[in-house]
This record gives sequence, C-alpha cells and structure tokens, in this order.
Amino acid sequence: MKKSLLFVGALLAMLACNNTPNPEPKDTPQEPTESVSVSEAIQRISDSITLDSTNALLYVNRAKAYFANEQIGQAMVDINKSLKLDPKNIDTYLLLADVYYALGDQDNIASTLNRAAEINSLDARPLVKLAELNLLQQNFNMAFGYVDKALGLSSYNPRAYFIKGMCYMAAKQDTANALKNFQLASEQDASFYDPVEQISRIYSAQQPSYALDYLRKAQQQFPDHATSRYELALYLQSHGFPEEAVQHYDTLLMLRPDNYILLFNIGYVNYVYLENNEVALDYFNRALNANPNYIDAYYNKGRVLEQMGDYSQAVDIYKEVLKIQPDYRLAIDALNRIQREE
Repeated sequence: MKKSLLFVGALLAMLACNNTPNPEPKDTPQEPTESVSVSEAIQRISDSITLDSTNALLYVNRAKAYFANEQIGQAMVDINKSLKLDPKNIDTYLLLADVYYALGDQDNIASTLNRAAEINSLDARPLVKLAELNLLQQNFNMAFGYVDKALGLSSYNPRAYFIKGMCYMAAKQDTANALKNFQLASEQDASFYDPVEQISRIYSAQQPSYALDYLRKAQQQFPDHATSRYELALYLQSHGFPEEAVQHYDTLLMLRPDNYILLFNIGYVNYVYLENNEVALDYFNRALNANPNYIDAYYNKGRVLEQMGDYSQAVDIYKEVLKIQPDYRLAIDALNRIQREE
C-alpha cells in the first residue's frame, strides 16, 4: 500500500486539462495488495526486535509496515522509539512527516521536514517534500525555492522535476515549462506514472494530434496501471473510437465490477456514441445500484427513457434527480421540455 506525502495526487484532478471525472481513489481498480504479507512482515520484524531491541532501524521498518497497514497509532509508537535510539535518522523523520500528513497535521509536517533538512543538508528528500507541502498550501514561491534547492544538490531527481512541473501548472498555468519538467521526470524514471499522466492531459488539451499515440504508448508502458487505461478510454470515447473505449472500460471493470464511474461511462458511450439505448439503460441501472446517489447516472437514465418514448418513467427519474439536487438545471429543462411536448 502506497502511503506517503504524495498529496499532489489531490492536485492532479484540479489541474487536469479536461473536465471528465476520474474514478475516485476508493473506486479505482488498484494493484492488489496483500494485507496478510504486511502482517507477516510486521511479525518478522517484531521477532527481530525481540532479539535486538536497541536497533533503531528495526523500529522504523516496523513503523513503515504499520503505516502501510493503516495502523497509525502503532506506527507512531515505533517512530518515537526509533528517534530515541537514533535522533538523526532521516528516514524516520520522512516517515513521521507522512504520518502527520495522514493525520492532517500540516504544521508538524513542516517542522519535521525542516528538522530532517537541518540534520542532513545534502539529502534532497526533505526539500522535495517541503516543496510538495508548499505547493499544497499554494505558497508557490517557497515551493519553487525548495524544489530548485533540491535540484541544486543533484540534477537527477524525477520527483523534484514532477513537483516543479506541478508548480508551473498551479502557479502560472505555464504548460510549456510544466511539460518540460514532466518530460524530464519521466525520462529519469520510466516507472514513474504521474508525469506521464500530466503529459497525456496537456497533449489531450493542446496537441490532440499527438495525444492518442502518447496515450496508447503510456498504456503500453503501464499496462497494469488503472489510470493509464482509464485516461486512454476517456480520450477514445470522445475522439471517434467508442468501441475501443468500451473494451478498455470492460478490462477495468473486470478488476472492480462495482465501480460506478466505469459502469456510468460504459452506459454513456452506448447512449451517446453507439446509440444503443437498451445497453445504456442497463449500465446506468448498474451504476445506480453501486451508488444510488450518483446524480449523473440518474439524469442520463432519464434521457435514455425519454429517447425511448417512456416519458412517464423519464419524468419520475428527473424528479428523483431534483430530490437529490433541486437546482440540477438539466433535469429542470428536461421536465419543462416534456411538459411542452405533452
């Protein structure tokens, strides 16, 4: 389980170059995690601690395992033990900053990272995380300062280039410099997906002639990464390849059959692009079974029923939409439209 101070994930949607929703993290198909193996790791480290109770590294390793297993309290206990034994271990401070982030304690994140930077001024990792923190807080000048300082220590730092690209996007909407930094991050670490995602979005918005080829290559480069396949499917559905888009959505749906956004997207492609109302209706119903309050699925179900001539049911659906969100303009317009036609 990947838990660290990578809170720029929260900014990815904000800076996206399109308005189509991504699956929410809890609904996005993920690489399978083995909680049992984490528990086994905790037990093995605990056995080692029994034999060597003064080894600070063992405590920080167990804290990492606890944190990965979302056992925050136990992780904090071991972090404190590790710091008592070795108060200058940078890894312990970095982990502590991650724990504070999980707890929403931004003040302690900053003080912890600053302490780590003081202990070892040649370690770029605290500086990159401080850049992330200031990016999140929209202190853009400080974010640029920290990331440039990190890159001053070493020009090889894919995470730093990615954060710098995000700073250009958030602070200045400077896609040219953002793209340059995302490309550097991707070139330095071919396994790093986040810059690839941002490059894909920039191309989709500004250089559509390159976008499809890049998205296909990104999906091939990250075949097991759900978001790469999802981004490709989104592009395909709106650029003349609806059948291929559905194939990619179906692949994702095999991993997470209750993902209401994937179900909705398949319904939407069938309704808008393939004009297959019966299939669309089935998928909108499945999306609503997975999330009964998903208002877009309700509205589009009403549109399908209206198109099929079932005005009575369509009216009922639009009224349900307005119960959830009284100011949903499209549903209001739809009711007025049906009333005029009748």
